[in-house]
Amino acid sequence: MIRVLVVDDHPVLRAGLEAVLRAEPGFACLGVAPDGAELWRILPRTRPDVVILDRRLGDEDGLALCRELRDEPGAPEVVIYTADAVDPDLDARAREAGACHVVEKARAIDELFDAVRLAARGRTAAA
Repeated sequence: MIRVLVVDDHPVLRAGLEAVLRAEPGFACLGVAPDGAELWRILPRTRPDVVILDRRLGDEDGLALCRELRDEPGAPEVVIYTADAVDPDLDARAREAGACHVVEKARAIDELFDAVRLAARGRTAAA
């Protein structure tokens, strides 16, 4: 079972991701957070394998938050989930921040699931 935490500032997207993750075999959605402050509050009690992290959280930069998260001992893997078009520059910055994958929100949900599965196994996308 892959334990997942969703961090996104859009309430409908958070609820939707939570619902599809709970319905998908092999996933356990441990909770959702609207911002970095809530992420840090619930992280110690949830201890996810993977965090699905929005690239833009209101005034917060998801890549900076990813970097902070990955610097923690026993940090979960991170999949950046973004409304931005993924280009080589964004992909490189996400990898530099410690993310395993970057998935566009416009893509099919199966692509996000695949990225989470790979991240849980410690595998990154091909460079």
